Amino acid sequence: MADETSSLTVAKLKALCVINDLPTSGKKAELVERLLEAGLSRKEVGLSEAKSASKAVQEAEEEVVLSLEDETTISVEEDEPKPAKQQPVEEEDVLEAVLVADLVADEPEETFTPLESKRQDVATLADMLKSPKVIAVVVVSLFIGAAGWWYINSTLEPFTAEPLRYGDEMEYIVSGGLGDRPAVMASEGFLDLVFNFIEPDDDYCRIFLDYEGRGTLAVTQGNSDDLIGMSSQSLLGAVRSQGPYGSNDWLAVEIANTYEFDDFDIGRNTYSLINQGSCPEAEDGAYVPGEATLESRRHIELKEQVTLSTSFDFSATIDNKPYEGSAKTFDVGGLLGSLDVILPGVSLMLQPIELQDLFATDVIEEGATGERLGWRWRVVGQDTLGDDKTWKIAATHVDIERLCLGAATMEIWAEENNPWATQQTVDVVISNDGSLQTSCSPFSEAFGDYVLPEGELELHHSFKATKLKRGSKVLDLGKDYNTRPRANLLALDEGLQEDWAGQDKLHPPDASNMREHTLEQAMQCFDHIGGAASGANAALDGGGYIWRGLDKRSGSTTQWNVSWVAPDDTSGWVLFELDGEPSSDNCTYLDKGTFEELASYNRESIPAVVNISLLEERLSDTSRYPQLSGVDGVFDSSGNYHADSRMGFLVAVPGDGANDILGQLTSTSVGATTLDLSRTWGEGIWDHTFAVAMDATDGRVVGWTKLSQVGS
Repeated sequence: MADETSSLTVAKLKALCVINDLPTSGKKAELVERLLEAGLSRKEVGLSEAKSASKAVQEAEEEVVLSLEDETTISVEEDEPKPAKQQPVEEEDVLEAVLVADLVADEPEETFTPLESKRQDVATLADMLKSPKVIAVVVVSLFIGAAGWWYINSTLEPFTAEPLRYGDEMEYIVSGGLGDRPAVMASEGFLDLVFNFIEPDDDYCRIFLDYEGRGTLAVTQGNSDDLIGMSSQSLLGAVRSQGPYGSNDWLAVEIANTYEFDDFDIGRNTYSLINQGSCPEAEDGAYVPGEATLESRRHIELKEQVTLSTSFDFSATIDNKPYEGSAKTFDVGGLLGSLDVILPGVSLMLQPIELQDLFATDVIEEGATGERLGWRWRVVGQDTLGDDKTWKIAATHVDIERLCLGAATMEIWAEENNPWATQQTVDVVISNDGSLQTSCSPFSEAFGDYVLPEGELELHHSFKATKLKRGSKVLDLGKDYNTRPRANLLALDEGLQEDWAGQDKLHPPDASNMREHTLEQAMQCFDHIGGAASGANAALDGGGYIWRGLDKRSGSTTQWNVSWVAPDDTSGWVLFELDGEPSSDNCTYLDKGTFEELASYNRESIPAVVNISLLEERLSDTSRYPQLSGVDGVFDSSGNYHADSRMGFLVAVPGDGANDILGQLTSTSVGATTLDLSRTWGEGIWDHTFAVAMDATDGRVVGWTKLSQVGS
């Protein structure tokens, strides 16, 4: 009868010997016998369960013969089969062989021990772990496993930016300043960016802001009330939003950002009386302490995915003086004012960026580059923030450099699970003098002079995320909805426009029935104030026109301040009063002057406009613009002007020099005409100012602001 051989390999049999504290020397048959004598079953050592008596006797005899061989000799037939007869080696067998080899390589050959001294039961896990050799293997294995786990989890995979979801929210800290530079420095013309919310007590030429605090970015989770009138609730999460034409039927994504500055300190410089009125560059003015809160809300229309409106609410206490302010703009504008229009993408510096805004669907991986919204970016490589691996990205605003306006850079740290920058630093210097660039083309210098005010603007701050909460539903951007308004139906009809400039008239049409004296009546006073306004009369008689007008009403009297421009670009203003019908008795000259910086004469660029009467009617409609009426608006609850409200208009056109620049940037050189209404009033210790501006061509509201502060 053929020999019965264990189905286990020598390596496995030796492993069983190690586990059962048995010698590992000898041939395969000896290992099997040793394991059987130690109490292991036939099945455990790779033998069949049942055997005949004759077969057992035969195997016993053969074992005696085999045992006469040298104990150290390994049978080729049993332990090392010829290659032609080898079976496929399993990975498990290889690992066990390595394990056993490591355990017994240096162990001396043990002598045979009588059966009585051996353990009669199979080793338990607890028994195994008591062996120093097994402990060593376990420790090494755990170490290798941990190292492998660390390596796998420390390897940062490429990814594309996460889309925003309704209900997303990230908290972060805001740190202002960079080295010895303040968080914000603004001088001369750039001061308006700050004084839109804080009205200065003195004539400052340079300010410095330092701040520290917290911020929260969040995507509003709209409710079913926002979808009233919708054909379905599938767009749940979007909010109902007001548009520039007054309709409240737009659906939008609302993104809110709140800053809470525990420290909001301001340093201020005034013009030097010693150095011919120059503005000191150093931080000569003493800092005054304060604190502030600023909240912005941006509405992104679902279908077109464009900014529908941006609103701000501001409150601060600076040097123990409280301030409050609010603003709302439609389509364009933001905290950086006209810079948001001139340099698209510049507003990304004011909060942790939404990664998809900058990277879209580009893969963020080492060495990746791209350009979007005026920013050129490059993935520098991996970096560690705390215990987390992130991609570090460097970005430069190429338009600011190309147009010789200064320099703007950001460093961004991005993680796959965060739709916003996990960390971001901003370093910006903007100026129109070209001193920040080694070489500027004549066009760049001219463009900077045209689009930027005098002075400089610096921003140096950083954001770092502290907490992130993700929503569940991705934004519905790009989807249409049944109540979506059509802009061409909301705007005033072109048939209502008057081309007054082309008809060589003197001013935009007024025809108001809400004010005591219209502009048409006021202009008749030039026939009665005679030589007192000789410059204005000569300009208007020679083809000039009125490009700015502002009224101030008190009872039956209206004070008008009108600015004129002549065909030779000379320009000035006249202040007079009208009480009753225009006549020499009722028209009273008050003052006049000329402008040092000449206004531009350009009738060809003046657009056709709707008369002021129709614009006033639209603005006073509480169903369109409820924010403009009531105790805090320019109209009362009945739709009439408050007694302290003022009306103004502005005709802005590109001048001769500007036309050359604009011709290189755009195919049109058409100017703009706006209507602006304002009101200033007191309430207790507070002084309030409210203003709203509207495009006179089609009735689109540009925006409004309100500023409140304790009176002097």
